[in-house]
Amino acid sequence: MVRGSDVARVFALIVLGAGAAALSNVTASTQRKLAWVGSYPRALDTGAPATTSPPTRLVPTASAPAASVPAAPTSAPAAPPAAFEPDLARDFPPHPGKAAVEISSEAVERLHDRKALFLDARRSSVYAEGHIPGARSLPVWESDIDTRVKALFEEGLDQRAPVVIYCSGGNCEDSHMLAEKLYMVGFDNVLIYKDGFPDWQKRRHPVATGANP
Repeated sequence: MVRGSDVARVFALIVLGAGAAALSNVTASTQRKLAWVGSYPRALDTGAPATTSPPTRLVPTASAPAASVPAAPTSAPAAPPAAFEPDLARDFPPHPGKAAVEISSEAVERLHDRKALFLDARRSSVYAEGHIPGARSLPVWESDIDTRVKALFEEGLDQRAPVVIYCSGGNCEDSHMLAEKLYMVGFDNVLIYKDGFPDWQKRRHPVATGANP
């Protein structure tokens, strides 16, 4: 049978032990101090990684540069030029699927009479010796040809209108080379006078001389 004095002695020892533990924890260093019951902030932590998404960056950093954004145009595009003559549009329609189309001597005469744009692809010196009246010199083999093509483009011409190109005829490929350059900048109706300037002379058409105006 447990006597009351024994219970009192056990209780006293428990209280004494608890007091000694509390005193020891208070005087212990921070690293060795024990947490009290209910004071464990990670008691419910399961060990799974955090699922919070990182904040979205609003400004570029050195390791993640901002994407390049094209600048907005500073001015409105120019209005398209007026359409060329209806009969020429019917008989010489644009051909955006190919750089050029060869045409007959009779078609060349008609286009010349209707003031279509003529371009001479031969060298400047040859052009000065004789060329189709009204034709402009765009010598495909000279170093400034790209500058000349760019200048022609910047004139704002109707790129659907017929443009006649010629060179020396026969095996001369200068006309085709110039046609490719015009096609690359958007001209869709380039026509090649296949027999070229020699055919023009043979037909006794008027000839102009002198440098490019």
